[in-house]
Amino acid sequence: MRRFRPTVLVMTLALALGGGLGGTALGPPPAAAASAVAAQRSVTASMTVEQTGDDAIVQHYEQLGGSASFLGTPVGSAYDIAGGRAQDYTGGTIYWSPGTGAREVHGAIRGRYLAFGGPAGLLGFPLTDETTTPGAAGQYNDFAGGSVYWSPGTGAREVHGAIRGRYLAFGGPAGLLGFPLTDETTTPGAAGQYNDFAGGSVYWSPGTGAREVHGAIRGRYLAFGGPAGLLGFPLTDETGTPDGVGRYNHFSGTNASSSIYWSPATGAHEVYGAIRAQWVALGWERSRLGYPTSGEYGITGGRRSDFQHGSILWHAASGRTDVIYTGVPSALLGVDLERIQTTQKVVALTFDAGANDAALRSILTTLAANGVPGTFFLTGDWVNQFPSDPALIYNAGHRIGNHSMTHPDFTTLTDAQIAAQISSAQKTIEAAGGDPRPFFRFPFGARDSRTIGDVNAAGYAAVRWTVDTLGWQGTMNGTRGPSFIVQRVMAFVQPGEIVLMHLGSNPDDGSTLDAAALPQVISQLRAAGYGFVTLDAALG
Repeated sequence: MRRFRPTVLVMTLALALGGGLGGTALGPPPAAAASAVAAQRSVTASMTVEQTGDDAIVQHYEQLGGSASFLGTPVGSAYDIAGGRAQDYTGGTIYWSPGTGAREVHGAIRGRYLAFGGPAGLLGFPLTDETTTPGAAGQYNDFAGGSVYWSPGTGAREVHGAIRGRYLAFGGPAGLLGFPLTDETTTPGAAGQYNDFAGGSVYWSPGTGAREVHGAIRGRYLAFGGPAGLLGFPLTDETGTPDGVGRYNHFSGTNASSSIYWSPATGAHEVYGAIRAQWVALGWERSRLGYPTSGEYGITGGRRSDFQHGSILWHAASGRTDVIYTGVPSALLGVDLERIQTTQKVVALTFDAGANDAALRSILTTLAANGVPGTFFLTGDWVNQFPSDPALIYNAGHRIGNHSMTHPDFTTLTDAQIAAQISSAQKTIEAAGGDPRPFFRFPFGARDSRTIGDVNAAGYAAVRWTVDTLGWQGTMNGTRGPSFIVQRVMAFVQPGEIVLMHLGSNPDDGSTLDAAALPQVISQLRAAGYGFVTLDAALG
């Protein structure tokens, strides 16, 4: 080892101060001599630091067992390195700096450390010797700028900065994440960094900080492109849901409003944008809808996400969302509902479509002008005949129900035929961008206990009416007009009244009395203190 040499120092001082060996100083040293003194002082300080570092390295080497240790024998002499000293050995290196002391680095960790520039690189000087990771089968060195972890299965990888802080908060190698599989790496296509670990990943960006993602949620996240995809960087670590059943991560994508939710029964699915906003407004996973069972996917005219007990549809033309509940409340099983069970003064206006659409646009205009929602029962055949009409109904903010495929008398059908009528109509309406569940209306109102049971078994509640306006019968040779419709509605008015009207024209006289009477119906009901709801109010 290099040692401090006092004789050389005395001779140098004598030459600098006295002009030569044995000379006598006759006055203040000239400028050149002063410069030499300053230089010598610098050399002296440097030699003192060098001596201190070399002594510390020797001492630490001996503490580790000297040449009998894993370090083996010295290779060459100690040398200067980026603010400190170092000594190589056949089995590793001891590094020293004034702030960190003498620490050894060896094996695969040393190789990774040197790949990152050693003391002059990202990691700086070591703060520890290589140490066994508590609770995990591996080794690590901490450095001034981060750590390098090693295990037989993962090799040596570095972790630093905010990602390292999050990693350590999760228990490091002995925790959820396990050993690192990568060094910290720039996220492709996104302004951030990440480390993958045996048990998950930690992602960092300037706007979100460092957050972990793991398990099935991480798998779904990566399927969407990770940080560079639709969901963006994570805003949270994986967190338990308030109901104690599931897990979730929130992400920064789609205007900072995207999430992946997981439960044992449903798996992991993403929710974002307007559909997520609607789900949030309903109460997240604790709402009647429950957990998502699908990711968001395209439908005619919009997007859709399915949940345990229904769906949320988003219609591009209007920007509105439609909440569909597929579960039938027990109170609605075995009955053909004639009135919404409520004490509130509300009325549900419903419209059947089976013949033509002669009155549709007039009815939609009146409902829009008065801010009144309606529920429209469509047959599959009607949708096929007027394929653009369902979108007019959806985009105007109204509700859709199932009125069978071909409008037969259900009491004359077998159970299998009934199931086919319901499912065919449902698929046809879904293909048009909507969902009629869970409301069904029997064609002609023909039903019995068997057919009601079949409808319930298909996931629908049967909905009848409190009053049929009979507008579909037409003017009856000029004896009826809009006032007849208004009088019938008001004669049956009560809390929860369900009013049946029709979209088609009378085949004999071409009249559309329901459309003609609708403005006055709305006006008189409001004058009587009534408001308007869709049949969703019947679900409780």
